[in-house]
Amino acid sequence: MGLCLFTASCDFLGDIAEAYRDLMPTIFREAWNREDLCPDPKVTAWVVNPGQSFLVDDAALDLYPKLEVLITPSTGVNHVSLKACSQRNIAAYSLLDDRAGLEDIAASAEYTFLLLLTMLRRPDVGAMEVSAGRWRHREAQMRGHELRGKRVGLVGLGRIGRRMARYCEAFDAFVGYCDPYVSDSRYRSSSLEEIFDESDAVCICCRLTDETKGMIDQKLLLRLKNGAVLVNTSRGEVVVETALLEALRIRPDLKVALDVLDGEVTQSHTRSPLLELHNRGQIMITPHIAGATVESQMKAATIALGLLRRHLATSHSMSRS
Repeated sequence: MGLCLFTASCDFLGDIAEAYRDLMPTIFREAWNREDLCPDPKVTAWVVNPGQSFLVDDAALDLYPKLEVLITPSTGVNHVSLKACSQRNIAAYSLLDDRAGLEDIAASAEYTFLLLLTMLRRPDVGAMEVSAGRWRHREAQMRGHELRGKRVGLVGLGRIGRRMARYCEAFDAFVGYCDPYVSDSRYRSSSLEEIFDESDAVCICCRLTDETKGMIDQKLLLRLKNGAVLVNTSRGEVVVETALLEALRIRPDLKVALDVLDGEVTQSHTRSPLLELHNRGQIMITPHIAGATVESQMKAATIALGLLRRHLATSHSMSRS
């Protein structure tokens, strides 16, 4: 039957963990760094940690020579070498392989909306003022803006973008979007240039692909309106970091919140010069936690279980035929 290795967050899974063990023998061991992995010739299925700091490449796959299936409980797959998996005939799945189940996960959209409101109202600054022993002595630094009546531009109108559009409309904001693969008459479709020209806030919630990598460059960033908000919960590689740095040097009026940085998989993000801007309070960076809720991770683990069950059933059927 083989062995399943589950290296994603697992301390809260409860009955879901038991369901994995009912399907096949399973080892639960969180792996955040490559050093957390132990070679095991019995492993045939691997549910990887989407928040890990290393790439699942040939070196990692060598640890599990009998691996048949790899599943990441995330939509992003930039932490997995799909080419290496294909060359070894390892079936690779992500949450995108269960679109219906994925639609039930709202964490990333909620967090994107939270960052949008945070940049407009700055409760983080207010909390720091209280910690510093002040109350409303520096109210000008805490005086924010309403979302009502603002124009919010969404880069990507997929699962997260659609939820964001509904949240923004509920707050009486105007919504526009740029997505060449979606047509939705409820919202205004615009070019990227128009989104950056006209929006009071731009939220990047598209997938990382060859097409979107480096899509947000300095020319676009400098088109942002005075005092505009920029939120990125997609992947750091969608934005050219050197361009963002230069734009922030030229335009300190911009309000930027990032949940992702370039190079997270290779740990090069720890050397990002954007971190210094965060430390100075010029921008806000959080450690890729948009999807980190108990509910979303339990749902993701359940989807991964379903994908594993489907794969095993298909493989068993093929072996019998």
